[in-house]
Amino acid sequence: MKTVDFIPFQSVTLTDGFWKDRSDLNKNVSLANVRKRFEETGRFDALRFNYATSGKKPHFFYDSDVAKWMEAVAYLLEQDPEAMREHESLCEELIDCMERAQRQDGYLNSEHQQVSPHLIFSNRDRHELYCAGHLIEAAIAYHKATGRDRFLKIMERYCDLIERVFLVEDSAEFVTPGHEEIELALIKLYRHTKKQKYLNMARFFLEMRGNNKKDTPIYEDNLFGSQDDVDIRHLESANGHCVRALYLYSGIADLAAETSDALLFDNLEKIFFDITNGKMYITGGVGSTPTTESFTVPYDLPNRTAYTESCCAVAMMMFASRMRKLSKQAKYGHLCERVLYNAMLSSTSLDGKSFFYENPLEIALEEYGREVAVPIRQRARLPITQRLEVFGCSCCPPNINRFFAHLGDYICVDEGDALCVEQYISAKLNTPYGTLCITEDYARVGKACIKGHGYTAKTISLRVPEWCKKLTVALDGVVISPEVRDGYAYISVYKDFTLDLDFHISLSFVSANPMVRDNVGRMALIRGPVVYCFEGVDNGNRLNRIEVSIDALTNAIEKLDFHGLYSVTLSAFRLKERTSLYFDASQSTTEAVHVKCIPYFAFANRGESDMLVWIRRHK
Repeated sequence: MKTVDFIPFQSVTLTDGFWKDRSDLNKNVSLANVRKRFEETGRFDALRFNYATSGKKPHFFYDSDVAKWMEAVAYLLEQDPEAMREHESLCEELIDCMERAQRQDGYLNSEHQQVSPHLIFSNRDRHELYCAGHLIEAAIAYHKATGRDRFLKIMERYCDLIERVFLVEDSAEFVTPGHEEIELALIKLYRHTKKQKYLNMARFFLEMRGNNKKDTPIYEDNLFGSQDDVDIRHLESANGHCVRALYLYSGIADLAAETSDALLFDNLEKIFFDITNGKMYITGGVGSTPTTESFTVPYDLPNRTAYTESCCAVAMMMFASRMRKLSKQAKYGHLCERVLYNAMLSSTSLDGKSFFYENPLEIALEEYGREVAVPIRQRARLPITQRLEVFGCSCCPPNINRFFAHLGDYICVDEGDALCVEQYISAKLNTPYGTLCITEDYARVGKACIKGHGYTAKTISLRVPEWCKKLTVALDGVVISPEVRDGYAYISVYKDFTLDLDFHISLSFVSANPMVRDNVGRMALIRGPVVYCFEGVDNGNRLNRIEVSIDALTNAIEKLDFHGLYSVTLSAFRLKERTSLYFDASQSTTEAVHVKCIPYFAFANRGESDMLVWIRRHK
């Protein structure tokens, strides 16, 4: 099994355009705003180990929140060190505090050390190993960025304890963590330090999951909820808490890459198929229920109560990109693109200051507060309608920070003898085969230009988007017909070359499998990689009264708008208002109107409003 790697973000400079703007927003606004909110809520105080004096009681997942923020700072330090000096100083302060607070045996966890030392390694759902995993990832990133190894040594000492307690003594009250993460972190640590024991530890936690008698279920007696139903060599379907599951699958993919284990890859292929062909929203989001934030059964994709946690978008990118390293199949890049432009972007407000934890595909404001006689605590669970700057469980904002801080990691693959462009993002890439420069206006006009300088390979391959129905390629100004197979265009190139690509972007409606109950008789509008939605602020309330014909695309009007892409105006029909509760069905029921659609990621940026992705189809 051949394993390849993406060109690392350290060799990539985002140059201009849509994604450079989004990356800068993360660096200049989101990172600082998350820092501000974490100071207010005591998350940094947790790792200052000052509960006795501050009175700010740490939660057992606070370490992971801070670790992801520190990891984001480390990535940005490598790209723009001057802009990160103030954040770097805070990281150094926290490392000082961790170094002083670490127990002699190596243990490090702010909540357990300060609040509940009697619970150390006693409850697998108290996130000790999950927090350790995120701290490991942050320590690796910080070592790479600064060359300073204090943080790394702290985490290696902690790993020594974890190895002794879990692998040697078997003295903990559980075998595998309730929330997966340490598995992929340990493999990352193995790759960074070349120390075999970290790979052995990762293998232990992965192979023992669902394969021991000591672990107790996280969710009552439901083994599926915490991925304890089968061991990793018998996986067939995606189950349980989505983020935990996708971190697990990412760790398995890393193990498969290190051990060339084809069986593990085959099982992950089953998982990937199960998700993308029955358990994934059109936006690339996953998580059909707020109950345990989980996958459910195939085709259960409710729109109003869709969970689709923002961390799931990050985790889907992690899983799909790892699968691409194991096998050259365009479906992995297709998924990454779908997530990038939709589920990932919707997680953050356009001003970069606030975030969604959940990302529903429909909001009907009349449902909020309708249960007037029901106590608030017993009312139907509906997602919030406006983004927040911080949450009680605030795992998503720093996860988004760290994702956009290394966005360059997802653009281009080194195949070992040539390059393969996976995502069309304007950037300059320094590669083993020379310099590659990508300029694009991909999401607006569906075009990109790729220039090679001193390119030493004989070919380059390009992922053809799944929405692309016609591809035009010009090599040095001459239109050519490249070989296209398995979702990739293969082109013979020279030392210096220019490729002009036109993917012929257009509007189209898509339908869902009729097994998806909520979407029967409905359509969703897409334009290239972008999923669109209807908002009440443009179209009035009760959007389920609107019907659109496929023929409406013929006279669609496209206009650049507040979100940076095109909004679309369509002719449509709306059910007339009635004074009577029931009426004769033979009466005329619709009136002609025009409706406006905006990219899904831009919803909830203009005040509280109804929103709908799947519109009724007018026949």
